[in-house]
Amino acid sequence: MRLISPLAIAALLAACSSQTGDPSGQAGDAGGTPTTAEMAAPADAASGNPANPDNATKLPISLPKLTYSYALSYLVPGDRIAATQDAHRDLCEEMGPARCQLIGLERGIGDAETNRAMLKLRVATAEARRFQILLDHGVTEAGGRTENARIATDEVSKQIVDTEARIRQRELLVARLTEALRTRSGKPSELVAAERSVTEAQEELDQARGWLGELRGRVAMSEFDIHYGAIAPAASAQGLGVRLGEAAQGSGAVFLIGLNLLLSLLIYVLPWLALLALPVLVLRGLRKRRLPAEAG
Repeated sequence: MRLISPLAIAALLAACSSQTGDPSGQAGDAGGTPTTAEMAAPADAASGNPANPDNATKLPISLPKLTYSYALSYLVPGDRIAATQDAHRDLCEEMGPARCQLIGLERGIGDAETNRAMLKLRVATAEARRFQILLDHGVTEAGGRTENARIATDEVSKQIVDTEARIRQRELLVARLTEALRTRSGKPSELVAAERSVTEAQEELDQARGWLGELRGRVAMSEFDIHYGAIAPAASAQGLGVRLGEAAQGSGAVFLIGLNLLLSLLIYVLPWLALLALPVLVLRGLRKRRLPAEAG
């Protein structure tokens, strides 16, 4: 046992020394020969495809800025045009001024065939389609139909980008002029000229901001131009009776007007007829007296 123990200890020390001095294996891979992953990484970097797609740069997507204009034309029974127009106006008012605004209203007065009306609104673009569906539904309930529908678009992306760039330039110009005016010491005429330049640049900046606000408002709100035309009401027994009654009333009114004119004419003409008939009667009487005298 005493001989075996020193031999076992010597073998163990030799094995440890061989593992410590051998540069091969995993340690050698880490310090010397590059691994497969390390060799692939430069290739991916050179080809422009990174190994991790999450780290790739994402390009921003710019959607076009569009303005929408709706032109709708409805045919409604003439006696329901006003009610349909009021229902559409109430629908807009229920949405609130932030989502729907009344721009113009026009209503004609005529018979059932010539009555017309117009309504102009500004509706939030996000709800424009739903609003059009509600308008069509209201017209259908009133017994009408859609005559014409047109949607026009206009892209204002370039105008918005140009206006934003102009605003940034004018802001920098105003800041520089203001700083130069604050730190500048010179003649009064030069200071007055500098103040005038600041004022002009500030006016241009305000105009550009106002125009940008208008463009953004046109994108956020869509215009609705709604026209209402009259169609003949459906024939029915009640409608026929109403029309016959109106015709009878019209005939009676014409008869009374004619009778009134005839009586008025007689009243004005009768005294003149009596005046003209008096000499005729006198001559007749004289002639009758002469005839017996001549006979005798």
